[in-house]
Amino acid sequence: MGFGTEDIVPMLSVSRYLSFVIRILLAFGIVFQLPIVILFLTKIGVLAPQFLVKNRKYAILLIFIVAAIITPPDIITQVLVGIPLIILYEISILVSKLVRKKPVMDTEEDEI
Repeated sequence: MGFGTEDIVPMLSVSRYLSFVIRILLAFGIVFQLPIVILFLTKIGVLAPQFLVKNRKYAILLIFIVAAIITPPDIITQVLVGIPLIILYEISILVSKLVRKKPVMDTEEDEI
């Protein structure tokens, strides 16, 4: 408040602050469900770990687009949101590899 002049007036308000905090918390809450969603999609056979690995570069681009949307127009905040999302994506790939449905082999073929 001490930096305000006649031309520059601080526009601080509780409602704007709460709106920002709620938006960021909601966005982080949704985004941190990424490994669970990928686990579910892998378990039902919609996603394969190879698909996730092959399209990693597009996923990183999408991650930074989402980070730009949910954060204020600040590159540092965008990177601070993007890096954990990339780490979560890599964890999702590992989880997907662990829970991947493996084809069931015929037991008769094993006996021959």
